[in-house]
Amino acid sequence: SPTAVEPPTATTGCRIVEHEMGETEVCGQPQRVAVLSPHILDNVLSLGVQPFAYAQAGILNSQTFDQPEEQIPSLGSYVTTQPINLGSRRSPSLERLAQSRPDVIIGENWHLEDQYDFLSQIAPSLLFSDVGENGYQHWRHNIKGVAKALGREDQAEDLLAHYSEQVAVAREQLAPVVTAYPRVLAIAPDDLAGTIYFMEDSTASNLLRAIGFEIVTSEASSLLPDGNLPISIEAFPQIETDLIFVMAWSENEPYPQEKIKQQWGNHPLLSQMPAFKDGRVFFLDYFLWASNTRGPITHQLMLEELPKMLLPLVNKDG
Repeated sequence: SPTAVEPPTATTGCRIVEHEMGETEVCGQPQRVAVLSPHILDNVLSLGVQPFAYAQAGILNSQTFDQPEEQIPSLGSYVTTQPINLGSRRSPSLERLAQSRPDVIIGENWHLEDQYDFLSQIAPSLLFSDVGENGYQHWRHNIKGVAKALGREDQAEDLLAHYSEQVAVAREQLAPVVTAYPRVLAIAPDDLAGTIYFMEDSTASNLLRAIGFEIVTSEASSLLPDGNLPISIEAFPQIETDLIFVMAWSENEPYPQEKIKQQWGNHPLLSQMPAFKDGRVFFLDYFLWASNTRGPITHQLMLEELPKMLLPLVNKDG
């Protein structure tokens, strides 16, 4: 679990940190860290730093996250502070942010670029991207920058080394599953209302690729000649795959995977799919498995769950 932030020391000094909006000087080890997305929160917590203020994906009608375990999906149990609630990550409250007088503001560029000038007037502000040259999102693309801003560069190196070890263990552990069921289709159903979205760039898909699975892509499907578009439920059963990861999302329910699983089982087409009948369809929390968090803690949680989910498939066959 994350450790408490250590007091700043003279040896940490000042440094220039590069990020998507340029370069920003940060001094010491910031104590009042404003975190402007779930992904950045995962990175910050993994580095042993607690958020002073936070803007998340949803809306919380409270001044603070006074019960973070209940109020912050997936990551709340790692939060030991009661962060000031800054509102939505897409449009955080600049007034509340200014009133909180943070030492540093850290967010993602994809939804905050147009607000950067305002943010940087409040405190040193850094906006990061985790998209690599291959176009896939992964925390290893920005963890070093976040760590440098927080004076935690050694911890970032430890996280990267540990992640490589974890993936190597998972590759070996899940090799029988990869051999027996190599193809994985990751999707997000629109509440099973008629369309299904491919999630080939989700956190789960990228991790499964690293482990050795082949991710079924929309481009590879003859049903979707125009690329990554939603597919109708009627056409969906024709897609060839061995495993299906269903990332359940709902506007009104924080953890709707059980409801989606029940709907799937009652659907005349989906319930007849061989993968579903054979227990090879897995219903998962969108917030964790899709792409909201995308950090070291997220990967840790997923790597703990995957063997529990998948190894029974080959043990059953054996």
